[in-house]
Amino acid sequence: MDAVTLDRTLAELRPVLVGRHLSSPRLAGADAVAFEVSGSRDRRLRLDAGRATAGVYWLARGSARSLSEGAAVSGRARQLLLLLKKHVTGVRVVAIERVAGERVVVLRAGQASLALRLSGSAPALSLVVDGSSLGRLGEGPEAWPLPPESPEREWERLDPAAFEAAVGAAQADGRSLVRAVLAACPGLGPRLARETDGRAGSFVVLRERLRQAAPGVLVPGPEGTWHDDELADAGSVVLTPVPPAGGNGTVLQPRSWLEAGALFLEARRRGLEFDRRRRAALADACRRIRRLEQLEANLTQDLAALADEDLLRRQAEALLAFARHGESGRESVEVQDPYEPGRRLTIPLDPRLGGLANAERMFGKARRVERARHQVDLRLRETRSELAVAREREAHVLDARDRDQLPGPGDDAGEGREAASAGPRHYLTGRGLSVLVGRNARENHHLTFRMARPEDLWLHARDVPGSHVVVRDDEGRAGADDLREAAEVAAFFSEARRESLVDVHVTRRKHVKPAKGGPGRVFVAHSETLRVPPRDPEGRLRRR
Repeated sequence: MDAVTLDRTLAELRPVLVGRHLSSPRLAGADAVAFEVSGSRDRRLRLDAGRATAGVYWLARGSARSLSEGAAVSGRARQLLLLLKKHVTGVRVVAIERVAGERVVVLRAGQASLALRLSGSAPALSLVVDGSSLGRLGEGPEAWPLPPESPEREWERLDPAAFEAAVGAAQADGRSLVRAVLAACPGLGPRLARETDGRAGSFVVLRERLRQAAPGVLVPGPEGTWHDDELADAGSVVLTPVPPAGGNGTVLQPRSWLEAGALFLEARRRGLEFDRRRRAALADACRRIRRLEQLEANLTQDLAALADEDLLRRQAEALLAFARHGESGRESVEVQDPYEPGRRLTIPLDPRLGGLANAERMFGKARRVERARHQVDLRLRETRSELAVAREREAHVLDARDRDQLPGPGDDAGEGREAASAGPRHYLTGRGLSVLVGRNARENHHLTFRMARPEDLWLHARDVPGSHVVVRDDEGRAGADDLREAAEVAAFFSEARRESLVDVHVTRRKHVKPAKGGPGRVFVAHSETLRVPPRDPEGRLRRR
């Protein structure tokens, strides 16, 4: 708030404030406090020391409450609240005034004073009792002691030539034009300081305009057409006593200065809350993307480092065919390739074992490598799917225009909520029934015991780790084809996916209970078994 707006606001506020008692102080975020005022049951006084919202406001009770919800509060702010309850509650307001030549407001109530400084590096609100500051709100230094009054620097009294000289001297010291104008006439505030070029002539023009001041709020467009991302821009919502010289934006003109302040604060807080949530959502999305990208790189590296199981089997078969009776003690052997006559294979051996034992050892290693390759490949596919979802989510956050398009404060707040962030895979059977597939152990648990209904069908590959699969069957119309397609999906998203046929549990969800051992583990009371080949649903079943 500039000095012009402050003076007009305080003039409207004094009749409803001075002589009344303050009560029920409440923190309105980390940088503001609100009071009830006797005789004004439906209104609240708000003293705000926020960087983007600093000022004095007279708000409707509902608006004051909504503007305070969800705001973080520091320990220092809570300590000040206790002091306010002790020294200000029930005390009569004696005066509220602005320090001449400055953008500093002082509210006096009995032996206590509240000093709100809007100028300087950052705003601050200080509680002063018997001449000593007991605490403060805001990012700036103490607002106490008060600066000396300097009526000669008031915008109405300041000589234009003196203004130009003071601006020139401040610029010579290395200050920017806006800071130099504020040094010469602090009451203008940053918004009005940009309306002058620092010369006497422009100051005279601005002063004439200010004599015709009227309550106004610069906004992106007509009320009701704003998007939250537009309000997040600091220059898009401005409380101003005169329209901007450039004519950009729309200027709303409420009936009073108090109404203008309330409209400005509501729009500004709306934009700030959107900006805060968007930053938090982007930071969370970026962390998730970085983690998944690193996981993808590690899995790709692990996959590349695995031995060739086909070569291991070929070497083992060659040993069985041509060197199965070989004695131990040899580190390698050269034998004929059983699949390519004339080609020789050099096979490394464990010198502690004979030829047959080495062959058995190679077959076992080939089986282990094959299982590992299957597990890593499945995890890699899941990771890439989650990464695609995370990138889509980041794009969605970047494209969001309003707060309701952003994740809520508790959404996707950590690894424990991966099920909520990615969501299960969703396919449709040939007959249009929904098939939901869990992505990991936590999501399996969430899908089975939070999302699935008791009469939904539940499927899982028998005796091997894999995804929980749920078929929505609200009307009991799932047929044999639906079950077969869902069972093929359950087999594919399991560690038996490389088998030709896989046994799959099929039962109603009501027969599945959680078991000890962690998320995803279950006890199945009774089920039927389908034997089906694993089949990838991508490109075969429709996605939802």
